[in-house]
Amino acid sequence: MTRYGLTLVEVVVVLVIIALAVLLLLMAVPQGREQARLVACRRNLGQIGRALALYDQMQQKLPTVGDLAGLDEPLATPSPGPLRTLLDTLQLPDLTELRDPKTPLQPRPGPVPGEMPVPGFICPSDPNATAGRFAAPVSYRASTGAGPSGNDGAFTPGRVLSLQEIEAGDGLSYSAAFSERLVGDNQPNRIMPFNYQIVPGLLSRAGCPTASDPSAWRGDAGSSWTAANFRSTLYNHALPPNGHPSCLAADGKTAFMGASSGHIRGLNLLRFDGAVTLVRPSIDQKVWQELAKIGPTESREPAR
Repeated sequence: MTRYGLTLVEVVVVLVIIALAVLLLLMAVPQGREQARLVACRRNLGQIGRALALYDQMQQKLPTVGDLAGLDEPLATPSPGPLRTLLDTLQLPDLTELRDPKTPLQPRPGPVPGEMPVPGFICPSDPNATAGRFAAPVSYRASTGAGPSGNDGAFTPGRVLSLQEIEAGDGLSYSAAFSERLVGDNQPNRIMPFNYQIVPGLLSRAGCPTASDPSAWRGDAGSSWTAANFRSTLYNHALPPNGHPSCLAADGKTAFMGASSGHIRGLNLLRFDGAVTLVRPSIDQKVWQELAKIGPTESREPAR
């Protein structure tokens, strides 16, 4: 080749290198932002873990979930959700400034918030939670157990447990406390992974029935952190991580309401030892369900 030809090749090589560098930079920017959102989400769950430890120190038990009201009981007074109970008891407007549970709690002046967004209850990678679709969105839910009846978890309705009892049984490190669950899109007729369907009767382990009526779908998942229900504040491990479809029985007692997130690599799970773990959707379903079970309990799950 001539000297001019070699120079042209060199120019082309330099341009290719520059183009690749720009492409890698453009790819790294959204990945860096998602990593920051992932860290913030993990921090939120970690603060919930600190609040649970403080509550347990004060009450010698974890927040107790009351009876769940059905969708056809509009006049029923719902029991407070676990996050509502934590704020009420700790007398805090949010959990963002909690320190180590061994540090004396310093309640902050001001009333506990009502139906409004609360810092630390929204994951920045949850698009519908950050879009302002609801008055009091929540990205984090308490575990009721392994199956649709939610009868063997730490926050099974009516169950009273302490951290000491969990440690003596399954161990704090092996027990699920809270996880992420995507907020709905407030569009009841859209069949989307973050929405759910209302179905009649008691749900069995066979899964959600096929919805023939489009009006059965609801888009209000995670719409409020205040009350205890499968719509917003409770979940179970009946579905694998990011599994769908989700469904809820009309009586509000049973559900296939699993954990899900907007993260690329998986979802965050808070365990009772305070650790937050990134769980991948490929986790073995048996392992996933065992994480939700707390101590021996007589199964009330309907047969297949």
